[in-house]
Amino acid sequence: MKNVIRITAVALLLTMLCICLAACGKTLSGKYEYEINLGLASAKTVYSFSGKNVTVTVQGGALGASNTTEIKGTYEIIESDAGMEIEFTFEDSEDEDVKSGKFSFEETEDGIKIAGIEYKKQK
Repeated sequence: MKNVIRITAVALLLTMLCICLAACGKTLSGKYEYEINLGLASAKTVYSFSGKNVTVTVQGGALGASNTTEIKGTYEIIESDAGMEIEFTFEDSEDEDVKSGKFSFEETEDGIKIAGIEYKKQK
């Protein structure tokens, strides 16, 4: 009788552990940056990941002017038939360059690629 209870307890513990590990999806942490400089105009986009939350900061301007927009949302990394994808959900985003939706995703040596654009990991 004691052995049956022990085996049942161990089986239950292992089942709970498997469920917890399966529920934990892939997450990112830290800041990833993409910057482009076109002489008189420049732009920088920074994705800051923490848990399932993401903050996107877009800075840009021409001729010395600078605008900064910060958008907060959530993300999820999904494995699909097409490969890895990242799905963003932003509330009240008025920036046309930062949209909710699914985009191709890839981890690289230096950072990540979202929709084909490489963002370098910041230290």
